Amino acid sequence: MLVLTTREQLSVACLAACRQHFLMLNLRRIFAAFAAIFFCFNAEAWDYERHRLVNDLALASLPKDFPAFVRTAANRERILFLGGEPDRWRNNRDRALRHLNSPDHYFDVEYLEQYQLKAAELSHFRYRFVEQMAVARTTFKLPLPSENPDNIKGHPGFLPWSINEHYLKLLSAFSYLKVFEKQGTAVEVTNARANVVYRMGVLSHFVGDASQPLHTTKHYNGWVGKNPKEYTTSWQFHSWIDGGFFKATVAPDRATLLRRLKPAGLIKRPKARNDASGQFQAIMKYILAQHRLVEPLYQLEKEKKLSLGTPAAGRAFLEGQLMKGSQMLGNLWFTAWKEAPPDRFLQSYLAQRKLEKK
Repeated sequence: MLVLTTREQLSVACLAACRQHFLMLNLRRIFAAFAAIFFCFNAEAWDYERHRLVNDLALASLPKDFPAFVRTAANRERILFLGGEPDRWRNNRDRALRHLNSPDHYFDVEYLEQYQLKAAELSHFRYRFVEQMAVARTTFKLPLPSENPDNIKGHPGFLPWSINEHYLKLLSAFSYLKVFEKQGTAVEVTNARANVVYRMGVLSHFVGDASQPLHTTKHYNGWVGKNPKEYTTSWQFHSWIDGGFFKATVAPDRATLLRRLKPAGLIKRPKARNDASGQFQAIMKYILAQHRLVEPLYQLEKEKKLSLGTPAAGRAFLEGQLMKGSQMLGNLWFTAWKEAPPDRFLQSYLAQRKLEKK
């Protein structure tokens, strides 16, 4: 049986405090109490802390010759802060923004079956993948998913494409930076470096999401459908894994995880790789590896190894996933830097600008 998560405890505490305000304070303070309730229910503190840790470890994995500006105190904090940015977009009350952004956070592998698609057959391009689903829906006469507030129910999600696209945006940022550092002004270099920091931070969120197995499955918040092994169906399960477990026990020890960290390495390209595909194959392989851990994670819960009484096995599992996210993120950052060619258009433009100033 799952205990009340820290988020829920915080929400209850907020409600209790606000109730007293309603009884005792004037109208102005009542409005403030409503704001407190809204903040408590929308806080994602444990998710945010987990993403910060993934980013922190990934930064530590980078080699000494990686651009030093990312390690300044301000840029390091910026990268850690940006680990939570895509969740801030998703938590927006505007349904159009949630519809756009939410599917980028998950890839529910089981939903491919209804389209009779296999991961190895999926296009590396987001909208080609949408076309593949549309063709399958027509071919197999699949009904449209039932309506839901954000109009995304039953969709497999775009997490592999999201990671790859953000990786390529980081690679582009490095391509421009390499030229600006040789031919640009001090202001241009400062701005180009800021772009790299932003791209590193935003990419980090989705890589971190993929290291959490519940972001790869339709069983993302309790087991759904046939359940012969009687796994938990609790809607609290996802938030418990996201960080409630660590909040209720002990947070991961950074020093211990650092000792297990491997240096970031170059992700090798397949020989038959399409040049326009980025690192899609490696990213899909990474996500499918986490998907294979969905049932073992549920089994841990069933065996009460994610409970407060016997947390050791659950802690080892979850810390291992944090490490996998950090390693993959460090590898992607490092590979983007190494593989980014100086942008030829910008080289030509800045060379021409220099000639015109003479």
